[in-house]
Amino acid sequence: IGHTVEEVLPEAFPSLKPLLDQVILEGRPAGNFRITVVMPGEGQTAEWEATYLPIRASGGEVGGVYVQAVNLTAKLLAERALADSEKQLRRVLDSLFAFVGVMSPDGTLLQANRAPLDAAGIDANDVIGKPFWDTYWWSYSEKVQDWLRRACQRVAAGEIVREDVVVRMAGDSRMALDFMLVPMRDDDGVITHLIPSAIDISDRQAAQLRIESALRERTVLLQEVHHRVKNNLQIIASLLRLQSRAAAPEVALALHDSENRVMAMALTHQLLYERTDFSALELGPYLKRLAGSLRDAHGALMNRIQLRVDAPDDGLQIELTQAVPVALVVNELITNALKHAFAPHQAGSVEVTASLREGQITVSVRDDGCGLPADSPLSNGASLGFSLVTLLTQQLNASLLWPQPGRPGAMFVLKLPKGSAHP
Repeated sequence: IGHTVEEVLPEAFPSLKPLLDQVILEGRPAGNFRITVVMPGEGQTAEWEATYLPIRASGGEVGGVYVQAVNLTAKLLAERALADSEKQLRRVLDSLFAFVGVMSPDGTLLQANRAPLDAAGIDANDVIGKPFWDTYWWSYSEKVQDWLRRACQRVAAGEIVREDVVVRMAGDSRMALDFMLVPMRDDDGVITHLIPSAIDISDRQAAQLRIESALRERTVLLQEVHHRVKNNLQIIASLLRLQSRAAAPEVALALHDSENRVMAMALTHQLLYERTDFSALELGPYLKRLAGSLRDAHGALMNRIQLRVDAPDDGLQIELTQAVPVALVVNELITNALKHAFAPHQAGSVEVTASLREGQITVSVRDDGCGLPADSPLSNGASLGFSLVTLLTQQLNASLLWPQPGRPGAMFVLKLPKGSAHP
């Protein structure tokens, strides 16, 4: 108070004097001008927006100046900080290899980072302000555009969409993307924008195709291995059959049993050859095929003895390392029932069942024949068949329940340990 403008604001006065003269001498207002001044007593520079209006005396002459000034320093600093923040965010987004954008809820593209623009060889002006589905990346296919239009509508309603898609890039090339579209909400939960993002998965898909091709080659190779093993085992079985024709009856019977054992192993490899999963074997189909093979091998005997199998066609798997031992055990038990359970000309049945109970596979071979006599070679360990079954059961870390001697009928129950069953 009591000082001139020049005294209060010496550095700014040269800029203010013409404006003051305009008001005082000419009576014309100076409105909404900006001035930078050094604040008295503070020494800090401030940005102001001011208006000078003439104050007229009763005679109409200018008797003073009305000054209205607003300090813009804080506002301008905030605006600069926001602009710097936006530039920083833009630099961050533009440095990403991922594709990122911002859309309005109606699907209009508002922003896009550099990566998708550079990959497509286009400028931001080519796509900003357009419906996203009409932009260069998507406009190569009406089907793709329709999908994206519906996706934008779903996301605007609150959903999240994620899909592998193919888009157009520079030179009319195609690129596979892992594409995601999510809604962005304000503090009140209102959807204000849609955020598309994507990463290039072309290399990943190419690698996946190479892996799938390698797996197919591996599958074919393993199938060929099992096929050749099966063929070799069949040749061995044929040689045993030929040799049995010229052998003494007891020797021919032993060779015939060995032939059945070899065919049981060959059947395992035949089933593996027919599958594409070599880690496990479906037990049900194997038992049914084995029963059919034994029916053929025992010929006329099957006219009076029924051989049945009760096992599911799928869902009952054994590990590959257990396939051959289990096959030999079951083959031995069925063969033993067919050879020893029934008197000559006696009719009967042999039933094989398999099931999964409490994580264990249980395989039983039951007949309604004369039962196991007390002096049976199978019960005292004198036979090759019994010795083979015992050794294979130990190899499987399994248990085999034997029928009680002296009772009609017989049932052998093989229980595979936990961990061998595949649900």
